[in-house]
Amino acid sequence: MNHTLPAHHPHRAEPGEALPRTGVVAVLRADTPEHLLPAAGTLVDAGLVCLELTLTTPGALDALERLRKDLGDTADLGVGSVRSAEEARRSLDAGAGFLVSPGFHADVVAEARRAGVPVYPGGLTPTELAAAWDAGATAVKLFPASTVGPAHLKAFTDPYPDVRVMPTGGIGLDDIGAWIRAGALAVGLGGALSGDALSGGDLRALANRARRALDAVAGARS
Repeated sequence: MNHTLPAHHPHRAEPGEALPRTGVVAVLRADTPEHLLPAAGTLVDAGLVCLELTLTTPGALDALERLRKDLGDTADLGVGSVRSAEEARRSLDAGAGFLVSPGFHADVVAEARRAGVPVYPGGLTPTELAAAWDAGATAVKLFPASTVGPAHLKAFTDPYPDVRVMPTGGIGLDDIGAWIRAGALAVGLGGALSGDALSGGDLRALANRARRALDAVAGARS
């Protein structure tokens, strides 16, 4: 039986313009917040403007507030690794434009819906992904994506063609095209994109990786 779900849930926020346009979210997870600002500025200058600061980075919400002041409307700034309603509220108070969770936390989705911001809860199995979507997710984060591969996404979207999926976790730059061709709305890129930039490394190399990622999405879509 072909089980389709409505694309426009009555409480489902639409993705920010940057996500469907660029097809890439930069997941910025660092041991310290020291290098978040220069790395984020480099990514935005390269055209990769959808940035996720994770709560596992010390001082992430303070860094978010500074980035909001520095980058203004040029970037779509969100918070990841959100696992509770309290963390969701703190992130929203700090100016998060979207929320991302590693798993499906219904209270996080509910907080985002109340605030009217996009929310991307995680899941791996069809049951988990469908439950998150039914709860009002803007898109579901297939995580950890590298453990299953693009064929998993294709098999899921065959019976669930209206569910937006954002694979994240262990995706390399060379993998982007296959995920987009399999039906991904966008991909989340962590270490393969950031490299050593979040520990004070080469920002020029970061910019090159960002442009390569964006080109991979554009090429796969065409």
